Amino acid sequence: MLRWMETIPNDGLIRYLDVFNTEVVAVMSPRGAAEFLQVRADQYVKNPKIKRILENILGNGLVVSEGMDHKYQRKHLLPAFNVKVIKNLYPLFWTKTAEMVTLIKREVETGPKAEKASAPVNIDDWAGRVSLDIIGQAGFGSEFSSLSNPHTALNTSYRAAFVPNENSQLIFVLSLLTTPKLVNLLPGKNSALFREGKRSVTDWVRNLLQERKADMYNHVENLDYMDKNGQRDIIAAAMKTKAFSTEDLVHQSKTLLGAGHETSATAVTWGIYILSQPRYAHIQNRLREEIRANLPSPSSGMEVTAEVLDKLPYLDAVSKEIMRVYAPVPLVGRIAQQDTDLLGVSIPKGTPVRLHMWAMNQAKQYWGEDAHEFNPERWLVGKEKANGGATDSLAYLTFGHGPRGCIGRGFAIGENKAILAALIGSFDFKPVPGTNPDAIDILWGITARIIGGYDVQTTVVEGW
Repeated sequence: MLRWMETIPNDGLIRYLDVFNTEVVAVMSPRGAAEFLQVRADQYVKNPKIKRILENILGNGLVVSEGMDHKYQRKHLLPAFNVKVIKNLYPLFWTKTAEMVTLIKREVETGPKAEKASAPVNIDDWAGRVSLDIIGQAGFGSEFSSLSNPHTALNTSYRAAFVPNENSQLIFVLSLLTTPKLVNLLPGKNSALFREGKRSVTDWVRNLLQERKADMYNHVENLDYMDKNGQRDIIAAAMKTKAFSTEDLVHQSKTLLGAGHETSATAVTWGIYILSQPRYAHIQNRLREEIRANLPSPSSGMEVTAEVLDKLPYLDAVSKEIMRVYAPVPLVGRIAQQDTDLLGVSIPKGTPVRLHMWAMNQAKQYWGEDAHEFNPERWLVGKEKANGGATDSLAYLTFGHGPRGCIGRGFAIGENKAILAALIGSFDFKPVPGTNPDAIDILWGITARIIGGYDVQTTVVEGW
């Protein structure tokens, strides 16, 4: 799609034929993105089959809902994602990341493959575990213990139901060809694990919410009870709005788990993947210098706040560049629910329209000749640094735009910077000897993941 965007003359749209000769319209310009995602957002909805698949996993939460239902949900969830709530979560991001660093050091120094404080580490596994623990505490005020004990019943159930793998891709394809209800009846061990995992997570969420609601009811005369007792998590904030029933909150909770964990873990994996490559060693070294000069070591036990973390310009630039080149969600696909138009072109009802973030984020006509290169400097120099030097702010579409843009953008940015800072400050990352980082395979789905995770040679860097 990137090659098409850069080489095929177009006025912002390209029509092509997809599987079974299905006619698809691809949005190719920031102006088209603005019209698609903002101006005419209500005229496009999810493919009904995709919607059913997502609803089967996440419930009818913010990601799945449409129309007035979506507007209502977003309006009442916004207070749970306001700047104050998110900034107050930064110390938690750091605490959980510090726990991860301690455990990785133990693996690197004493594990079966350890040699001179260096060993191969599957960073995708650690990114998933720390992200799950963070969303457990930040989202629900609950300890998942995925870092210390990844094989608890809850963690195992969550991974079976929510973490994409080759089996889930098969389930996705079968769901497109049949229905989620029929897929739920499929025989086999993996299908059974998926069903049981989904049920277990739903039961856990429902029980937690009932406990929290009972706690609130017992202190109804004290509206600040949750704040005074340290319950500042996202679901607590959503409950305080009194806009959602328990079942509504179950749907939002599963959405928070699935969307909040998976995208964050994917972003961390891609970050370490690119920074570990020898041609970017100077970027990794420079970032480590900034981190160590401004942040306490994770082993110190000291708190790191948003005020401190957000003042590191190179960390901010590296994080933005990772998410530009490797947007965790690679595309947005919608279907016209009525006869409409886009950039003056008629779009008949039922036409699929797609916006490829990976392509838009790297198109030379918007980012310049070095658009395909990983270059954090683009966010540091020049009068256009807020846009990374792009000709239009909507050339950077990692978090979407408009009424369906990512509500957790601030959360994702803060979490990513905290995890990157602790990892790069503590370790040096290089490709495992004898491997080729370019020879990876990507699992394309709701997110873009490296199949099998990413094993990276991890060496403890002393002196912090």
